[in-house]
Amino acid sequence: MSLVVFLFLVALTLIGHGYFWIGPVNRLHAWAGSRVLIDLLTHFCLAAFFVLPLWGAWDWWNRDSVVLYQYWKSAGFLPRYTQLCVLWGVGKIVYDWVDQRKVNSPKNLLRWRQRWAEFSSAGEAPLVYGFYPRLLAALPGNQILRLSIDEKRLAIPTLPDELVGLKIAHVSDLHMIGRIDRRWFEMVADEVNRLEADVILITGDIVEKVACLPWLAGSLGRLQAKHGVYFILGNHDFFIDAERTRQILVDAGLVCLSGKWHETEWNGARVLLSGNERPWGSDSLEETRPEVAAADRPFHLSLIHTPDQFRWACEHQANLVLAGHTHGGQIRFPILGAVACPSVHGTHFACGVFRSGNSVMHVTRGVSGETPFRFNCPPEIALLELA
Repeated sequence: MSLVVFLFLVALTLIGHGYFWIGPVNRLHAWAGSRVLIDLLTHFCLAAFFVLPLWGAWDWWNRDSVVLYQYWKSAGFLPRYTQLCVLWGVGKIVYDWVDQRKVNSPKNLLRWRQRWAEFSSAGEAPLVYGFYPRLLAALPGNQILRLSIDEKRLAIPTLPDELVGLKIAHVSDLHMIGRIDRRWFEMVADEVNRLEADVILITGDIVEKVACLPWLAGSLGRLQAKHGVYFILGNHDFFIDAERTRQILVDAGLVCLSGKWHETEWNGARVLLSGNERPWGSDSLEETRPEVAAADRPFHLSLIHTPDQFRWACEHQANLVLAGHTHGGQIRFPILGAVACPSVHGTHFACGVFRSGNSVMHVTRGVSGETPFRFNCPPEIALLELA
């Protein structure tokens, strides 16, 4: 067996092994269960992720034959596990390649232009705090402070003529936790205002430390748009007093859609907004939905925190759905794309534009994250133009 083939098979084994143990972690963090149990199971998966390759290398090295092909034919758990990893890795790569071809279809995403925000007023003081965050921030390729403005033109089926050309700023996942300075979020807010969007929509995971609550008024509180600024919360917002977060934002002039239906009018067209914070937030959305005749149905725009609720939005005939939560995976490898993604669908909804029937969903990469590291997945403010 040549060295090239040997290394290729070892790489496939490690890729399959990674997919095998990261997959359960993805799905665990889409669950609204006990944080203690979720963390315990996550640590178990991570321990298996690191220990099994070392155990396998030690087992291979201590056998009579160190030829990988012969090792696979040997008896025992680890040789069989190695075979499983190769098959799993090949199958997952092929599946993801086919699956991701459906994302950002030219039929749904008519135009996509990316540019970079330039922050000239960052000042001398660092924007990242703490030894661990600064260590991550110093790693080559880390994009946590390289904000991308993604301008996208979306084809929306049955879009009212009055809403053609409407511009929506989609913001999500700020994760104010104290590791990135408040000035960053203020600069992000200023950048959103420069877009002069008709409406600004925020899809959760805003603040998760009580000490950062005073940051809200000076950041999101300064957002302005002709048709208003609307928000829902995400799972991390429930780590602290969610009602207090909502009240601060409402006092700052934002409109809360948490578990609510809200009817309004934009450019003369009736618009129905819904806010879904499931599975973490409780609501009575089914019971409180306004009754409207099919012929008189308004344009329905649904804010959901996790894209796992896309089916719910489709069942309620949402025309446009906005989601966050997944951060685009935060780390996107060449060829493989995103690997870690907190969703019951794995990396399927990591980021991009999706469509099911007449419902179009945009999943943003978000502005920040609990862990300040992004590779090949910069933070995003999305400016969506409807067509």
